[in-house]
Amino acid sequence: MARIGLAFRAFFRILGNRAFAGQVDALVHGTALPAPAVPTPPRPAPPAEPAKPEVRLPARSDALSLLAVLQREARLIDFFKEPLGAYADAQIGAAVRDIHRDSAAVLDRLFAITPLRDQPEGAEIEVPEGFDAARISLTGSVAGKPPYRGRLRHAGWQATKCQIPEWTGGGEAATVIAPAEIEVS
Repeated sequence: MARIGLAFRAFFRILGNRAFAGQVDALVHGTALPAPAVPTPPRPAPPAEPAKPEVRLPARSDALSLLAVLQREARLIDFFKEPLGAYADAQIGAAVRDIHRDSAAVLDRLFAITPLRDQPEGAEIEVPEGFDAARISLTGSVAGKPPYRGRLRHAGWQATKCQIPEWTGGGEAATVIAPAEIEVS
């Protein structure tokens, strides 16, 4: 039975493939088939350099690293989490001065933040056609097509660098913003 199936497959392949038909004809007439080409084995690749072990640091969000710096250098989270109801406005104002100064220093050091526009607030501004909506936000009565004319309400901000400290701690501490402080006596 298997030979009948083979015969049918060979029949249809002979009809559709001239080279195969020539090989079958040579077999039927007793002519020796040419020896099949033996592929040359590929050259072995040169030995690879030993792989350097990959050092994987625990994953930590850059946002958490930034919060950790703001907490360490400006005590920002302590300020936001502190209930302020028991303090007088003068006490809160005094605390805010230090937090404001120290937080601004962190932002300057890590991001070198500068205004997007050099003009003073209130200056008359023309917004050209094809403006970048990531750099200019239009407010008020925006109608029609650019160019638009309006007053600068906020100069915007841009970071001229980004140097978030690299996390080097362990995996379980990756979400710690500030360690608990224990004073030993």
